[in-house]
Amino acid sequence: MHIHSNHTHNSHTAKDSRALLIALTMTFGIFLTQIVGSYLSNSLALLSDAGHMLSDIGALIIAYAALKIFNAGKKGNNLLNTFTFGFKRIEVVAALINGLILFAMCGFLIYESILRLFESHEVHTQPMLITSIIGLIANMISAYMLHDSHHLSTKSAYLHVITDLLSSVAVIIGGILMYYTGFLWIDTILSAGISVFIIRSAIRLMKNASIVLMDRAPEGISVIDIEQTLKSILGIEGVHDIHIWEISPGNISVSAHITTSLSETKPLLASAQSILKNKFNCEHITLQIEDRSFSEHNGCNHCSMHQD
Repeated sequence: MHIHSNHTHNSHTAKDSRALLIALTMTFGIFLTQIVGSYLSNSLALLSDAGHMLSDIGALIIAYAALKIFNAGKKGNNLLNTFTFGFKRIEVVAALINGLILFAMCGFLIYESILRLFESHEVHTQPMLITSIIGLIANMISAYMLHDSHHLSTKSAYLHVITDLLSSVAVIIGGILMYYTGFLWIDTILSAGISVFIIRSAIRLMKNASIVLMDRAPEGISVIDIEQTLKSILGIEGVHDIHIWEISPGNISVSAHITTSLSETKPLLASAQSILKNKFNCEHITLQIEDRSFSEHNGCNHCSMHQD
């Protein structure tokens, strides 16, 4: 039983793809502006933000490609013969790569910040502020386009844009403080601070993607929950060999073996599928009906702890 709305999904994919293209265009424009601005202002914080933008360009490209490949997998029957779940995991892989890019980039920026603490330098705050304000406006537009994303790859791109937006705000505040106080070390500290903040977000993103890739049960659902729910159905004597995982975030799959003495199992199967769908929002449900004798003599004894 596989319950899904193709029309709704296609609409979400088209919307996310359009938003990603707009965000990619805006991000590339910000990157070029910040490269020029960092050269004119000699600001490490602005250069750090430009480096982050470069990683975001790659992240947005990966996210866009993930959506296209995922959508192609849904349409390509030949591909589905090999990738039987389609390409739903591709967006999870893209999110993991995005997190790794952010993590590596921020490590480099922190290293550069430490080096600069021991070097004399000058920062021209006016071009730094002008560039940062332009970046802030562009990031706000990108964030607005991506804020209602439905795919993990697009949500990860949204995370990149939000961190960019916050970075722009921080750089603007730092530029104002340097303009009035003359404390140029603010630029270096600001660069390191932005990098540490982004690293935390990258770690969380990689953790979430890894959980899905490792097929861990989704939050709020356990083997015991599935077992007790199925056992509450009249006619089901035992439940074993239960597996719960997410093909992609929010796309929950369940498989289980059900033991029954009933000769007519179609109503039992329909009831079980309906309950799992409504209670746990499962989209892909695979249930195997068997009698106790079959379970005991065909390799299911290791699951006996889940039977009455």
